[in-house]
Amino acid sequence: MTVKELVLQNESYIIEMRREFHMYPELSYQEERTSRRIGEELTKMGIPFEVVGRRNVVGIINKGKAGKKIAIRADIDALPVCEEVDVPFKSKNEGVMHACGHDGHAAILLGIAKSLQELKDELNGQVFLCFQVAEEVGGGGADEIVDYLKEQGGVDQVIGTHLMGQLPAGIIAIPDGPMMAGNTGFKITVKGVGGHGSRPDLAVDPLRPACDILLKVQAIPVNRHDPFETVVVSPCMIHGGTKNNIIPETCEIEGNLRFFKVGDDQAVLEVMRQIAQNTAAAYGATAEVEGILMAPNPVINDSEAATRGRELAAELGFTVAPPSKPATGSDDYANFLVDFKGFYCICGAHNTEIPGTSGNHHNPNFAIDEKALAQAAEFMGTYAYRFLQ
Repeated sequence: MTVKELVLQNESYIIEMRREFHMYPELSYQEERTSRRIGEELTKMGIPFEVVGRRNVVGIINKGKAGKKIAIRADIDALPVCEEVDVPFKSKNEGVMHACGHDGHAAILLGIAKSLQELKDELNGQVFLCFQVAEEVGGGGADEIVDYLKEQGGVDQVIGTHLMGQLPAGIIAIPDGPMMAGNTGFKITVKGVGGHGSRPDLAVDPLRPACDILLKVQAIPVNRHDPFETVVVSPCMIHGGTKNNIIPETCEIEGNLRFFKVGDDQAVLEVMRQIAQNTAAAYGATAEVEGILMAPNPVINDSEAATRGRELAAELGFTVAPPSKPATGSDDYANFLVDFKGFYCICGAHNTEIPGTSGNHHNPNFAIDEKALAQAAEFMGTYAYRFLQ
């Protein structure tokens, strides 16, 4: 049988697993049930696996067999979102929801596993099935699997997909080069001297320099950075004070910055430090800037692998999206592509069947078109199959 035939044969299984994962979502680093169920399913298929780091699961088809190696990655964590979609498989974990499609990613990879295991004797090499925890918090789960793959001698290619709620099923995007931005968080702490609101002259108000700093750092991409190297600076939170007649001791600004060139985040953070310290000093205050590790690498596809992927997608009947601007969203799948060649792709999964659902990710009304699951499994399964021919 072909990969396509096997995936179609296993489509109901893929949908069933997706709905189970959707009903029992778990936050980053809490994926106990999800990891256990993945291990149970791999065991039923006769696929050996290892639990890597903090509940990542890596199954291996043809463990130890000579030949090339390919890794397929799926993230499995959920989000702190209260689901509003009224479906029979609605989340049973209050305040937690698969609002980004990771339930689908996990089910797709199980479908690929089930299909390729049937064809294992035809594969000239090994397939690493990488179920990754904690994508939503960035870096930890990805790094643990990457380190594990290095310990196994590395892989020749790595592939992954993300379901996209805004695009119709049947559309696939596999761009060359930069695809998604890196993401580094920042926290700016401005320290002054607290006091009574009636005598600001006896205090050092941290709120005013903090507001000034916020406006200045947001302007870094325009005034202090190469305009041909895109960065986005987004201060998203400012907090200071407890009462309307108390001048606070501190004020904090938190946000994130997105970038496509490795190292640009550190360059921007250094400019932030200069701005924050000098601006605070002008008000008689002090300021500290802290970088927060999130998704420190941009997603950069290998052009040769991406070209091969687009050719296969067209052959399989997908509508291949034309080249477009990179997305400023981030994904720690980038960490795989730092060490191994491969690509990340976007598979359309817009849902038009459930009234009131949203294509916006991280939204309480997020839903996917489940026919996209088999489509993505067919594409990635076929790519892996042919890569090992």
